[in-house]
Amino acid sequence: MLSSRIASPTARLLSRRTAAAFHALPKPAASFSTAHDMHDRRRRTRRQQPNAGEQGVRNGDGPRNTPRPSVPPAPVSAQPSATTATATTQQPIDASSAQGRFSDLTPDVIHPTLIKTIIEDLKFEDMTTVQAATIRELLPPARSDCLVRAKTGTGKTLAFLIPALHALLTNVRPQPAKGGDPAVSILVISPTRELAQQIANDAQGLLQRLPDYHVCTAIGGTNKNVEERKLLKGPDVLIATPGRLLDHLANEDVKYLFRRLDTIVLDEADRLLDMGFLRDLRNIVSYLPDKAVVPRQGMLFSATIGEHVDSAAKFILNPGYKKISTIPEGEVSTHQRVPQLLVKVNTFSDVAPALVGCIRQEAEQTPNFKAIVFAPTAAHVKLYESLLSQIPDLPPVSSLSSRLTQNRRTQITNDYRNASAGILVATDVIARGMDFPNVSTVFQVGIPSEKESYIHRLGRTGRAGAEGRGIFIVTEAEEFFPKWQLKDITFVPSAADLSAAGTVSQIASTLDEDIRAKAYQAWLGYYKGHMKPLRWDNAQLVAEANTFARDGLQCPETPGIPKTTVGKMGLRGTKGLVVVPDPPRQNRGHGQGGRPKQGKGQ
Repeated sequence: MLSSRIASPTARLLSRRTAAAFHALPKPAASFSTAHDMHDRRRRTRRQQPNAGEQGVRNGDGPRNTPRPSVPPAPVSAQPSATTATATTQQPIDASSAQGRFSDLTPDVIHPTLIKTIIEDLKFEDMTTVQAATIRELLPPARSDCLVRAKTGTGKTLAFLIPALHALLTNVRPQPAKGGDPAVSILVISPTRELAQQIANDAQGLLQRLPDYHVCTAIGGTNKNVEERKLLKGPDVLIATPGRLLDHLANEDVKYLFRRLDTIVLDEADRLLDMGFLRDLRNIVSYLPDKAVVPRQGMLFSATIGEHVDSAAKFILNPGYKKISTIPEGEVSTHQRVPQLLVKVNTFSDVAPALVGCIRQEAEQTPNFKAIVFAPTAAHVKLYESLLSQIPDLPPVSSLSSRLTQNRRTQITNDYRNASAGILVATDVIARGMDFPNVSTVFQVGIPSEKESYIHRLGRTGRAGAEGRGIFIVTEAEEFFPKWQLKDITFVPSAADLSAAGTVSQIASTLDEDIRAKAYQAWLGYYKGHMKPLRWDNAQLVAEANTFARDGLQCPETPGIPKTTVGKMGLRGTKGLVVVPDPPRQNRGHGQGGRPKQGKGQ
């Protein structure tokens, strides 16, 4: 996110101009290009198709759950360097008080067109702490590899894009129209599609005076074939999620585009690893040129630095990399600073009325009320959006989950980001990295999957020192979570306002049967994973679900669940379930990405 202490409308509309042509990269070193003259001629006459068995099934943009493709990396690629990277200092350099102004970056330090864009078009003046601490270290002559600890919403996107783009712009490279051969110079890997698109918009904003440079994304949820055609034109900057990037790298022609890669960035590195992408990241690096042959700069940006991040730094960064922390030791985190209310209700059927009551109270007290409601699954997101959108006198309501097409997700994200007021109902797909300005309240409905999820959700409000508040709505059965998992957080107890119960029940009774049936099934699946702390057995789980269906969803009868789904949930033979035959198989076509989707409730 292009963040600065002085934010302008121009800066918030960074993606207004997309590059119109492509700028070619310089010819590789002789030791590298000579080995590939024949390969270069081959690729101009034919396309190598991936083997039939190469299309591994993955959960959205998630890690592969099938073996790696049978085609080995091309000779131009090398496995991660045998030289293990080690940090110059094991303790991060404390740069939490760094300051600077963009006007200090004179044309002899940074590409003149780039700095003009930053100051004159984007209207940025003062650097944020992370920008002041890292930009000069990442720029020549130092051009260090860096592992940077920085919170989201502090301008770190600008911190890594400026040095990377400066390197791109200062290299003399022939344009494709003049005989140059397209290649990717900058690769940024992001954990989510939304964050990837946000980074791409920021990069386009920085390149708005340089239309010969092209930015491209490679993300799940889009048409893979269309995306591949764009890639083969050779973007200068590629922003990608790991899963989709690996899909493309199985194509030799796409892999060849990275032969002169100059910069690699992992954004939200801790989240990438928490999501299980370590193996995928290693595989991605195995497709890239050996750093000893084609040198490149590496950058890792992370909110936390633990052993898992250090392990990734060893094969992403060069030996002697620097650790820089822009978070002061002992600094109060958002969850320790932002006021948080705890609203307890008796049953799961009371949750929706309590949510409506809380939203009404907050909207009345907050001018330009802008809120995010986090729900545990995509089906619950759809349920709450359907309910809230029919409650009178509330701001506009929208929803976001991985069930939507990427184009629709991008549109909703941009609309909410630019809105002065509104309610966005979402899963954890936006819990980290996404920068939504002026979010006044974050609501969390039901227990999250873990403590970190609660904290990152809350972090969508009170960003960069701004005011905000959180409201956590739980049932009596879920009281264990704030009591034990969040025991270091001081909650303010707040009585539930259930005055909207009648209205909510009436609206629920009119909702499409499919919305209610999916919410019931998703409820069963989600809380099946929490039975141990809930101290439930299968019988009690089903009994609670059926009560929720009857009293909360206003279902005239218990929704049926397909036989196979019941088996996968481990609920065969449980009294109270209505088991129905599996629906007939459908040819999904895989038009959106070449593989079936297996959502994780987001």
